[in-house]
Amino acid sequence: MPKETFFNLDKAKRDKIIDAAKKEFTVNQLRKSRVSNIIKTAGIPRGSFYQYFEDIDDLYFYVINNMFHKVYHAGVKYCADTNDIFVFAQITFEYDYNGFINDMRQDFMVNVLKSISSNEEYIKSFNEMRRDYIMGILKKMDLSNIRLKEEEELVKMYRMIQELKRNVIHRAIVEDLTKEEAAKEFNWYLDIIKKGLIAK
Repeated sequence: MPKETFFNLDKAKRDKIIDAAKKEFTVNQLRKSRVSNIIKTAGIPRGSFYQYFEDIDDLYFYVINNMFHKVYHAGVKYCADTNDIFVFAQITFEYDYNGFINDMRQDFMVNVLKSISSNEEYIKSFNEMRRDYIMGILKKMDLSNIRLKEEEELVKMYRMIQELKRNVIHRAIVEDLTKEEAAKEFNWYLDIIKKGLIAK
């Protein structure tokens, strides 16, 4: 957790430091990330960095948690628009698409997962946060028409839809699809999940 001196900074300066950190952590895994790169991008002296954070790990885990909470709050916001899990997946597509395309969220998350893979305590905490987030979303949905009833199955269903979304966005990048084309592709697959493959 950052020191009190960091939170005493004005929001613009805090955001500048966090943006610089995200840029560094998107390019490099934690152990290859450098304080020197972050302070140069943020335009702050090295001494100030250590007035704000214990070390680079302190900043790293704060950035991960901060990003996770932003995604969580976005999800909660979209829940206000629908209680249908499939509509929810559709309306959050643009948010996730923009995150992966503009914020390089995919590269960031790949580096995060590689960086924390040896930290069993944080992996456990990270997985618990993800599960709590998913359950928080699912509890706001009307799942009465979903044949799955067990909590573990519902979590897997949600993750499957998210994996599908990420796969489509990744393909959109590789195949140079427009956002609209990617959304149409995602909706096609989502319809298959909703209706199934077996003819009635």
